[in-house]
Formats: sequence, structure tokens, C-alpha cells
Amino acid sequence: MAARTQKWSKAKTLGITAIAGGGHVLLTTLLGVVIVWMGIALDKKIGHWFPIVAGGALILFGLYYIVQHLRGGGHGHSHFLPHKHQHGEHNHEGHGHHDETQRIVGAHDIFELSVFETGVPPRFRLHFFNLSGKPAAAPEAATVKLKTIRPDGKAQLFTFRQNDTFLESVDEIPEPHEFSVEVIRDEHGHPHTYKVEFKEHDHVHTEEKNAAPKQASRAFQSSDRVAILGLVTLLTFSPCEGFLPVYLTGIAFGWAGFVLLSVILASGTLLGMMIFTWLTLAGMEKLNLSSVEKFEGLVMGVLLSLLGIGVMLFEV
Repeated sequence: MAARTQKWSKAKTLGITAIAGGGHVLLTTLLGVVIVWMGIALDKKIGHWFPIVAGGALILFGLYYIVQHLRGGGHGHSHFLPHKHQHGEHNHEGHGHHDETQRIVGAHDIFELSVFETGVPPRFRLHFFNLSGKPAAAPEAATVKLKTIRPDGKAQLFTFRQNDTFLESVDEIPEPHEFSVEVIRDEHGHPHTYKVEFKEHDHVHTEEKNAAPKQASRAFQSSDRVAILGLVTLLTFSPCEGFLPVYLTGIAFGWAGFVLLSVILASGTLLGMMIFTWLTLAGMEKLNLSSVEKFEGLVMGVLLSLLGIGVMLFEV
């Protein structure tokens, strides 16, 4: 989705995917270093407990994913990836105008945040879409809050009310409409925070029109950097927590076991990300995979649980 918005080539998209995936693997591996280092130090004293601890941890992670699936939560991480979506029509007399609606990729859906004031006082509106981009029903208003933070540090909290196809803020938005925004959503019992920026610009006068193409180019380059940084940050600080107990199972093999597990983690993660990103660019998103995707948490939970049981049976 970022590649479409920023009009990246396939090669650039795959390159950014590899860099972001590399950050994800690196942080997971660094956490693995800590686990293995501590484990080797304790191996002589309580080494016989490691299979039980590792197997138990894997089973607990597996049960967590299974429970999340049954509750409808699935698997998610923290997300920070704003997308400039389309030009708006938010004219402010004497206060400039907004030139974009913010499209945000959530943990389980996509939503658009805009300032709506056509013939009415300005209020935030949230429209929701499924991951395929089709309109979706809005969640309960009580599960969404929004906080604005102005350049002077003043913060304001907004709550929402239900509408037929969207959510609308209860309170009006004070002028000027230039602030950082944090959208806080309770998604299946898990809080997620999404950050975007709203800025106002002076109306373009005739003598400024010649400068518009250069300004647009600079803005596009800036959004390109933000998109790349957002993707890298998102994946780097979302380590593969499900793999960490696996590192415990390799402590008996020392650093050689750690290196082997790390190679498997890096190969599986990067190849998987690259292959599925390439398939998506090739048009696989046209297929309706929602019936498969909804079982992701269940499959992950069952596999981790089986792995944990196997470790406890064959290593103890």
C-alpha cells in the first residue's frame, strides 16, 4: 500500500521490504543473544529445566494466539504508518486549507481521518475499510479516542459518536487546524496508537503558482522518507516474540545452536516477506484471501503449542 501511494517501482519496494525485514530480524536476534547468553551462564546449574521452560513458554504463546483467534483478535503489533490519500475540500476562511485526508493502515483494517466542515462546524470523521480497501462498518464509538497536540504543546482529547457509515467527533475542532494527532483504538482488547500530522497552508496566489510544482516535488520526497522510515520503524520495533522461546531450546547447543536458529529466522522471515510482497505486486491482492487470513492466529497458536509439546517430550 505504501508502494502504491508513493508510486515505488517493484525493485524499490522489494528493497525497502528487505531493509525493514532486516531490522525486524536484527532486533529479534539481539533479544536472542540476551536469552542465550543468560542461558549458557545458567546451563550448568539449571540446564535440565530449560526444555521444560522453553516448551512451556511455547505452549503459553500458542494458547495466547488461539485465545486471541477465538476472541477475534488475531495477531497484531504497534503501527505507525500514515498515508496521504487524497486532496480534500476543507477551506478555512482566513486560516488556509488542508490538502489531504490521512489514510492509516490499522492492525485489522484501514481507516481514513479527515476534518469535515462543509456547511457545519469542523469535526473529525473516521471512515473504515477492510484490508482489501472495501468500505467496512465503523466500530463502536467507545473503542476510539483521538488526541490533538498543538505546536505549543497543548493537548485536547476527542471522543466519538456513532453514525451510519462513519464515526464523528463529539466536540468541534478549534482553529487553527494544525496539530499532531494520536488516534487511540481498542482493537479486540488491545490498545493501538496511530500518529499523523495535520498542517494548514496559505492559499496559493497567482504569483506563487509557478513555485507549486517544486513545492509538490519536495512534499512528495518528504512523504517518501516518512513512509520508508515508518515501515522500517514499524517492523524493527515489532520483534518476533513467538521465536524467542525457540532460542531457549537451542541453549544446550551453545552459540553454534544460536547461529543456526538465527540463520533459519533470517532466511524464513526475509524470504517470506519478499515472496509475498512480490506476489502482491504481481496482483495476488485481487484474490479474496480473507477466509484464509482469519485463521492466521489459530494456525500460529497450534504450531507453537505442538512445538512446545515436542520440546518437552523429546528434550526432557
